[in-house]
Amino acid sequence: MGDKVRGFIVSEVLKTSQPVYNYHPGMHDLCKPCSLWGQCPERADVSFPLLHQGVTVGVVSITAFSQEQETILRQKPIILSNYLGKMADLISNKISSKLLMEQYFSLSQMLEITIQSIHEGVLAVDKEGKCVELNNSGSKILGLTKELILGKVIHEILPSLRLKNVLTKQKGFKDEECWLEVNGKNVKVIGNATPLLHENSVVGAVYSFKDLEDVQRYAYHLTSENDASTFASIIGISEALHATIMRAKRIASSKSTVLILGESGTGKELFARSIHAESPRMKYAFRAINCAAIPEHLLESELFGYNEGAFTGAIKKGKPGKFEMTNGGTIFLDEIGDMPLHLQVKLLRVLQEQTVERIGGSDPIPIDVRIIAATNKNLEQMVQQGTFREDLYYRLHVIPLHIPPLRERQEDIPILMQYFVTHYAQIMDKQIRGFSKETERTLTEYNWPGNVRELQNVVEYAVHMVDAPWIQPNHLPERLTRTSIPPHLDKNVILPLEQLEAEMISKALQKYGTSVEGKRMVAEALGINLATLYRKLQKIK
Repeated sequence: MGDKVRGFIVSEVLKTSQPVYNYHPGMHDLCKPCSLWGQCPERADVSFPLLHQGVTVGVVSITAFSQEQETILRQKPIILSNYLGKMADLISNKISSKLLMEQYFSLSQMLEITIQSIHEGVLAVDKEGKCVELNNSGSKILGLTKELILGKVIHEILPSLRLKNVLTKQKGFKDEECWLEVNGKNVKVIGNATPLLHENSVVGAVYSFKDLEDVQRYAYHLTSENDASTFASIIGISEALHATIMRAKRIASSKSTVLILGESGTGKELFARSIHAESPRMKYAFRAINCAAIPEHLLESELFGYNEGAFTGAIKKGKPGKFEMTNGGTIFLDEIGDMPLHLQVKLLRVLQEQTVERIGGSDPIPIDVRIIAATNKNLEQMVQQGTFREDLYYRLHVIPLHIPPLRERQEDIPILMQYFVTHYAQIMDKQIRGFSKETERTLTEYNWPGNVRELQNVVEYAVHMVDAPWIQPNHLPERLTRTSIPPHLDKNVILPLEQLEAEMISKALQKYGTSVEGKRMVAEALGINLATLYRKLQKIK
């Protein structure tokens, strides 16, 4: 078996794909080159081509070595030819079957490797709902080994997975969120199910799925702005700013809620992003929500999400809210003082229970989100007036962080001026060196009620106006260059003591703030006790 056949007849059949009937072996013209020419031991032979898919791949022969065998070959050529033809067909079919099996196993192996290598989880069941496949990614997401689940009825292991309906109703689903309880642990996935049909009958189903947190994290990276704000992005050298940054760095690693207090334009969001960037949550999402900028009827769905059919116009299959999408990360609630009272109740529940409940839903969804809130309003006063919940205030006020206004850190103004002028000069492609002495004095002495944001806008305006190396006072907005003497500084004007007192109290409150600690400092600066200050504040109102 396996030896090379000596014979020129065989070579001819392979070459021509035609049968050869040789009744004179050793004397046939094709045998002349053979070393046994004239003395071949064979008496007769018939050789047929072995065809596979139209190509000659071998030769089938019958050889006579005796007179009796030769007689049979000569007398029954048609019968033997048919026999050899059928033998050739049978061998060809065997070759096809073997090749098909090899191809099948090769494709099967490739399919197995492909299924095991993809990042999406894949789970397949037969028509009885028994698991027949679970790939590596699916095993990792579910926390189940393949050995534990193969051959088991899937709805007994994962009862909340609706594959039983897919098998009975022959209808799959797409992008459906599902809570799967696995070994006492909840796993939230999003997946697609497809019934497997053969001749209009269900033979099984395939469920492909992903970890919902991974999907949300990926969506965040695709849709979020590229903001790499850190504490290094906060510009200034003043002691007040430095002390605030150091305090913010100390609280960055904490899980506790932070309430950032400060006037409009002081950079509250910049501090919030910097805290997140230096926290253990830095690899997860940071989302900023301005509670005052979103209409009240949209704010609830934006924060908490909604289920399918929750209200007219709701997206089919529902939509996760910002809390769910920020799971593992930090959510920044700016202008928290403008949040409606009914949403304050839901936010309080998030802080207390670390769960959210979608609009139209009843199942609490566990989340792990750090909340940083910010406001320029006096929340204590709002609590007293009944416009802000007291319990929510104390939940938010775990770690207060006060951002000093720009007028309290005047040494930072020249640095910020130069930073902004360089920034906008590059954008507008202008050769500007800086500010004249008079302009710098004007900007430094200005009170900046709009803080850093106002200074930034003023410099941007000036860069637009100037066409020389130095920005002059006439390049500034008109409101900064008007010369008017405040009434209490004009020597010719005499004001009532009550008005002067009110102005001094107001100036002190602007400097030290309106918090309890700020009011204590105001009272100390004015030389009165705290009770007297509160009494005078009531009169001013």
